[in-house]
Amino acid sequence: MYSIFGLIDPRNMRVFHVGCALDPITQLAALPAVVALRMAEIIPAAPQIVTLQTVDAHPQIGWVKWCKRFRRDILTNEWERYESIVNAFTNSNRAKRILGEEVPSDAAHHAKFHEFDRQNPQAFREMLRIGREFRTAGRKVSSVEVIVNEIRWEGPDTKQTDGFKINNDYAAFYARKLLMADSSLCGLFVLRESMADDLVLRDGRAWRDFAKEHSNALRFAGPEGTEEEDLQWNY
Repeated sequence: MYSIFGLIDPRNMRVFHVGCALDPITQLAALPAVVALRMAEIIPAAPQIVTLQTVDAHPQIGWVKWCKRFRRDILTNEWERYESIVNAFTNSNRAKRILGEEVPSDAAHHAKFHEFDRQNPQAFREMLRIGREFRTAGRKVSSVEVIVNEIRWEGPDTKQTDGFKINNDYAAFYARKLLMADSSLCGLFVLRESMADDLVLRDGRAWRDFAKEHSNALRFAGPEGTEEEDLQWNY
């Protein structure tokens, strides 16, 4: 059983290192230099050791997850080298795939979105109207989730295909369709990698082609996001 553990600086009660070992105590003798230096600074006090998680499989995935969670405080950044794992934690389906769990196919998600969108054209028209209002009002960055929630509470009724007025999974698709419908909205939403990147509209236009053409105007989040982006709903 592997222990994913954190070292806490008793002076500020922040985690400054995340490690992973069968026995955390033995790893303390082989810490990265910058972490060992912090340990020396703490003397005569000692860092607190806390077990964050125990796992019997995929310890590297768990370690990266906790490193990313404490990324603003820990002293090392080796975990960033595992980009595929880092990115998985911005996409729940990708994380499940890495762990070997079964997930619905991307094609099934696309088909469900297109069917919902076909049955509810009024919902998209209202989203487009709200998005344009945001731009006219001078809003620099917003969220599709804000628009979707407004439709949920005050917008037209929808023909529900799965028990939801508008499924959360459709937000990423609508973000891209809105930009393709009105390129002046480019930059209004912070976009992250998503299965919706393979969106192809019924008229044959593909999001990936649109994104290449408008790459300078779109707002993409980096692998970690920024402080501002952390406060936004990113699709």
